[in-house]
Amino acid sequence: MKKLYVALIACLSATIAFCETTNATETPETIPELKRVETRQVEYTNFALGGENYIDVVGLRLAFVGRCHDITGLDLSIAGQAQNAYGLQLALLRNKVYDRAEALQIAIFNNSADRLDGVQVSLVNDTSVGRGLQVGLVNIGDDFTGFQLGAINTTNTMEGYQVGLINVIKSSNWFSTLPILNIGFRDL
Repeated sequence: MKKLYVALIACLSATIAFCETTNATETPETIPELKRVETRQVEYTNFALGGENYIDVVGLRLAFVGRCHDITGLDLSIAGQAQNAYGLQLALLRNKVYDRAEALQIAIFNNSADRLDGVQVSLVNDTSVGRGLQVGLVNIGDDFTGFQLGAINTTNTMEGYQVGLINVIKSSNWFSTLPILNIGFRDL
């Protein structure tokens, strides 16, 4: 058991170091320029019970099933939804972020984010483009950089590690499906 902990810590350390060196090699030419266009009326609030699409919460949001545009801070709900999330999302059932999640997402059943820079902990974790850590029974990603720990880990492209019973990297040149450990590299 002690060897397993040492191996996991070594894998996490290597992933963090690898992500830091990857960021250092990015140049302005390789990073796509994103422009945010505001076409909505925005109301900022420091505390929200529930939420509506037109509010941005900076602080605390408590909701049974709530949705807001941006949440920055702590989001406590049964099933929370946001366009963008920055901070900590805790949900009894599910967290759903439609665009960017720079957050720690924790839920019993499902975490979902279109673009993840952070950590997802749930039974099922899902992201289109992810960078960070996914811990769950099933971890799904389209393009993932980081570490996936679960019974079933699957992604189209991977730069990092998968630890689980079934590990799938669809774009792998060698073995796309491996038990226990699978390592993904970008084009070599």
